[in-house]
Amino acid sequence: MARLIPSLPPRAALSAGAYAELALLHTLEQGLSSAYSLFHSVDWSRGVGEQEQHGEIDIVVANQAGDVLLIEVKSGAVDFAPDGIFKSYRGTSKSVSGQIGLQYGALRGRLQDEGLSVQLHHLLVLPDVQVRTQSVQWPRERIVDSTDMPHITTRIAQALGPGLPQARMQPRVLAFFENRFQVVPDVSALAGRLQQDATRLSAGLATWVTRMQVPSGLVRVVGTAGSGKTQLALRLLRDADAAGQKHAYLCFNRALADHMAQVAPVRTSAETFHEYAVNLLRAAGEPVDFAVPGAFDRIASRAIALLEGRQADLDLLVLDEVQDLQAEWVQALLGRVRADGRAYLLEDPDQQLYKDREGFDLPEAVTVTSHENFRSPRALVKLINALRLTRTEIEALGPHPGEVPDPIVFERPEGVQPCTIQAVERCLARGFALEDMAVISLRGRERSLLQGLDSLGPWTLRRFTGAFDAGGGAIWTPGELLVESLRRFKGQAAAAVVLTECDFAELDALTQRLLFVGLTRARVHLEWVVSASAAACVAERLGAA
Repeated sequence: MARLIPSLPPRAALSAGAYAELALLHTLEQGLSSAYSLFHSVDWSRGVGEQEQHGEIDIVVANQAGDVLLIEVKSGAVDFAPDGIFKSYRGTSKSVSGQIGLQYGALRGRLQDEGLSVQLHHLLVLPDVQVRTQSVQWPRERIVDSTDMPHITTRIAQALGPGLPQARMQPRVLAFFENRFQVVPDVSALAGRLQQDATRLSAGLATWVTRMQVPSGLVRVVGTAGSGKTQLALRLLRDADAAGQKHAYLCFNRALADHMAQVAPVRTSAETFHEYAVNLLRAAGEPVDFAVPGAFDRIASRAIALLEGRQADLDLLVLDEVQDLQAEWVQALLGRVRADGRAYLLEDPDQQLYKDREGFDLPEAVTVTSHENFRSPRALVKLINALRLTRTEIEALGPHPGEVPDPIVFERPEGVQPCTIQAVERCLARGFALEDMAVISLRGRERSLLQGLDSLGPWTLRRFTGAFDAGGGAIWTPGELLVESLRRFKGQAAAAVVLTECDFAELDALTQRLLFVGLTRARVHLEWVVSASAAACVAERLGAA
């Protein structure tokens, strides 16, 4: 049995091409002997600056002599032309032979640069077509077509035999390809690629929820962090905008509403509930005085009263982070939806961070649940499950394995700042740029020791000042490193997250939800800054698991 590097997570492939590659990997893993090692999705790069080139090789096979076979898998139809082999992607024809020639040249150069004098071969696998011709560029023996697939392991052995064991060369070749997968010089590129992969993998909600026929027009989506709720919201808003329908997006969190306003269609109304309520009151000629005690409660109650007398005006309403909204707010907002309109309520009870919120029923709604996380590194999801932070265990389906964080512990409050600086330095050492990071505090802005600072170590901080401009936009300091509270950052994510000011004496229900939200903000890497008491609570919970 061949060695597969890295091991595959469950449900790692969704597209037809990915399924074909996955099936071939399993066949080769089972059919080839232990003399072979298999690498998949191998990133390569060469050159610098404007001459820099990047690519990915589907499968790399290495034998015990260190010799290498590059395999490119192309599912579906391909075209053989006098000038090469071509495949169409959404109406655009791309040269397969050119792609493989580029890969072969790049890997040959990289191996030579490393002083690895090994044989290099290449093979094109076409599982869905039968090849009856050949060309000068591609002799028939370098192609595996549909008729050859039952004998694929034999073809591999013919193209690349097991070789004679080379105790010095083979380990160097294996280390070379392992490093190419595990150590990517540009972690920003890795983060972007992982975000694209996570978006593709989590597209299920956006694909099939939008196709559901619901007589009441009311759909409730209960999905864990990273399950694709934001993708679903954007799909709904874009479809409604394209159809010329009147639509709106509302949530509780101002930072999330601002973020959605940037990525949603231009005509989309993206607001917080209270922002919408204030605009409603002002449109009705009612004064709004935020200095009055209980101002927000009054604003909410008056908005509800005004909504009761208004005609429905929306074809689509998307309410996000519904666990943060009061039941009476939701009922009033649903009154905005026309009789033939639709409303989607997106929520995750495990991210409910406000003590005065209570769950509520909507008997006429169709409820969809999702416990799959496609965004977070799988190691973080396993940690969340080990700490029992959610009521239902989360299924880790993200494309990145990640690693369990090594907490940085502070003994006294004055240790928060130097420990957070150390955590940022760890991220920088891994190759993350400051713009890839977010320093997220478990404390609110008023109680935080970090969120009022102008700088942290040598870096200036980009933070919310607490003020808004005349247009209602949040005013930020012009720093280089983002620092934010966990509650404001909820619904967002960053490639590298420093979760700091984690100081608690017990893992009560609210603390569990805070940690769950914090641990799921990182797409690639997380550093964790905790107090000694918090570290003890975590260790005790893990020890009892």
